[in-house]
Amino acid sequence: MKFLLILQGVGDPRLPRAEFERVAGDAGELLYGELLADPQLSVQLPAGEPSRIDGYYVVDVEDRDRAVELARLLPDARASGRSVEVRALMRPAAADL
Repeated sequence: MKFLLILQGVGDPRLPRAEFERVAGDAGELLYGELLADPQLSVQLPAGEPSRIDGYYVVDVEDRDRAVELARLLPDARASGRSVEVRALMRPAAADL
């Protein structure tokens, strides 16, 4: 199952995530991840407050429990004002094309 680990909150999003990347990468479960540009550079339609989402990882794991276990390795899950949302991916976006 694929899960999106959404990094969100206030403060510096450039936390050290080497442990998560090593564990998930060594297990072959980390597909990819990115930090997003500053929300002030975004365009929101309709206009409103910028999102507090500033990065994500996509993992392919056996089940939700494993996705949560990996998410707990992220410092965002422990840092004040930050969090990690674990959300299942329903299907590849390319399936709609």
